[in-house]
Amino acid sequence: MYNYFHHIRFLIIPLLLVWGCNQADTGNNAAEAEIRQIHTEYVQGWLAMDEEKIMGLLEENARIQPNSLKPVEGKNQIRNFWFPRDSSKTTVNDFQTELISLKILDTLAVSTHTSTLDWTYKKDTLSFGMSQNGINTTIYRKQMDGTWKIWRSMWSDIYSERK
Repeated sequence: MYNYFHHIRFLIIPLLLVWGCNQADTGNNAAEAEIRQIHTEYVQGWLAMDEEKIMGLLEENARIQPNSLKPVEGKNQIRNFWFPRDSSKTTVNDFQTELISLKILDTLAVSTHTSTLDWTYKKDTLSFGMSQNGINTTIYRKQMDGTWKIWRSMWSDIYSERK
């Protein structure tokens, strides 16, 4: 008796493997789109100086590593660093980024991008501006509800000038 199963498995197994790979790609494509959207919202949040939008993109235990400064850990400390309640006013005049790489590793995603940032600071009689060009690395982490948030972010200035 001829064993048809023997031949069918050589057809079915490769099809299942291809289907499985396509499903993984679809998942990564969706994750990549969500991460790119988070990055866009982050930049737009800074341009609008929208504190809640920016802070909403971070995990509770997020950490930032500003150029040449100590790391700032936890959403409350990051909020105090970026949006101090001391009557100072920081304005982002321009913020542009260009993605260099984005790699998704299961529940983590790592992106690297260049940035151009122009901002001003005012408090009482002190007033100055900065222009910065840098390289930024951001690590996103998938949350229990399936969404992505910023977990770690660090940046290094390649060029910085006080205006």
